[in-house]
Amino acid sequence: IFSAILLVMGFNPISSLETIFYGSFGTIFSASETFVRVTPLLLSALAFLIGFKARFLNVGVEGQLHMGALTAYLVASQMEGLPGGSSVPLIALASFIGGVAWLAIPLLLKIKLEINEIFPTVAMNFIAMLIISWLCTGPIKDPNALNPQTKTIPEATWLPLLIPRTRLHVGIIFAFFLAFLMYLILYKTVLGYEIRAVGLSSKAAKHGGINLSKNIISAGLLSGGLAGLAGMAEVAGTNHFLIVGFSPGFGYQGIAIAALGGFHPIGVLFASIFFSVLLIGGETMQRGVGVPIDMIYILQAVLVLSVLIVQRWITVRR
Repeated sequence: IFSAILLVMGFNPISSLETIFYGSFGTIFSASETFVRVTPLLLSALAFLIGFKARFLNVGVEGQLHMGALTAYLVASQMEGLPGGSSVPLIALASFIGGVAWLAIPLLLKIKLEINEIFPTVAMNFIAMLIISWLCTGPIKDPNALNPQTKTIPEATWLPLLIPRTRLHVGIIFAFFLAFLMYLILYKTVLGYEIRAVGLSSKAAKHGGINLSKNIISAGLLSGGLAGLAGMAEVAGTNHFLIVGFSPGFGYQGIAIAALGGFHPIGVLFASIFFSVLLIGGETMQRGVGVPIDMIYILQAVLVLSVLIVQRWITVRR
């Protein structure tokens, strides 16, 4: 389908797709950039996935990511002189709490008042981004920077690099570990069984003695925390400062990645790598053969819709 679209627009599909994969893995630097992008995408997708399993549609991952980035910056900026071994865990904890705190209001509205979580979580996204915009252009702006950004955090708080002279940091290993941990929680523990039971049928789960509120809260805490960690990866791992627009929509793309990965933690891991390949390779495709970067978003949509249609067809056949 995507090749047909490229042909209609006058581009060569073969050379265009070759450019995507070369731009993603053609050099050590491009490969490292691909995996740098994987980290926030994977964590955002896991954040949506864990809530989805409990039928809590956390569409506010983007806002929780921003709050996680903010709390990570605020804590890191006060840790001048501390060793990295002690500062990084504290920053991670702060970002986790920041993401959870930003989800608290929609979660309480869902549990206490049975208000659908979609509107509150979406609204909180815009509030979070506006708060970051206000802070980075005013109270915490770096006075020596032209861009709306903060000062650089102390070097001791940076996530260690995996490959010298690249931006690839240990956050990618941490993200892979969390994907495997979410798999174990969801499919190998009582908590995971109850979360999935609530998502499949809340009435049946309640009849079977499962506490609905407890499991929705548990899924929400994990969801908000993972989103906050995605923001921390951008501040402490990639940029080393907070800047307006640091996220090109990681939280929203995480929803599509979760769908492409079949709403399974391991599937999401591979889907996030694939999305990152498209994004990094798409930038090379634009420079190399002139295909607009917006075409990559069309390709993402085609892929996700195709997977969902096939999944639905398989379900109906069963």
